Amino acid sequence: MYDRVADRAAVHATQATLAVRDWLLVALSFSTGAYEAICFLTFGKVFTAFQTGNILFLGLGIAGTRPPAGPNPVTVIISLAAFAAGAALAMPVLKAFDGDQEIEDNNVIQAWPRRVSVALAIALILQVGFFAVWITASSPADLAYILVALGAFAMGLQMNAIRSLHVPGVSTTAFTATFIELASGVATWSLTAPSARRLTATMVSTATGALLGDWMLSHAHPYAPAVPVIVLAVVIAIAWVIPVFTRQIEA
Repeated sequence: MYDRVADRAAVHATQATLAVRDWLLVALSFSTGAYEAICFLTFGKVFTAFQTGNILFLGLGIAGTRPPAGPNPVTVIISLAAFAAGAALAMPVLKAFDGDQEIEDNNVIQAWPRRVSVALAIALILQVGFFAVWITASSPADLAYILVALGAFAMGLQMNAIRSLHVPGVSTTAFTATFIELASGVATWSLTAPSARRLTATMVSTATGALLGDWMLSHAHPYAPAVPVIVLAVVIAIAWVIPVFTRQIEA
């Protein structure tokens, strides 16, 4: 009897854990949307997370199309390089904490492994640096190279940290795969309800984040980058300190 109760509780616990994880992914997607809107609208045609767009912009720059119609190729190259550097740094960070369990550690089911939170914490430090430079600069656009480098570095870290979770179609920094996963699942009726909610919510939250980022630039410009910083800090705190369930069940 005890084993059946424990098994049912464990199933519910795992479901609760995955639900918390999914909402954290949605929050990170929201943060990315706000961040990208702030950077794109401030620094011109450049992204710090959506590197597919930057590859396109790089081609336009090489073709000779310059601002305002085209991108600044230097800014685009800085973003590509910084994003790659952040993604590369995430790998040894994740490997250093590889003893951490994916879902369960010491009978406590966590939203995700500690190593993911550690990598995100480094990204948070970079985003705090971005905000510090932004708020002290007389014109953030004049410091585009520094700010884009900080932002793209943080996004690269976030990308590989979330990719290590192996959640289908979700990276929180790019959404083509998310859109394809959702469209394919709908077409084949193969999506579970949680998967459909997760994929839809991450895309909607990205657009909502972009909306808020745009609004902040217009109405609270000095504090616009505070939004993604706060969201990322809250996500890390929830994942780090709140165990969803403990398997130790008393008979």
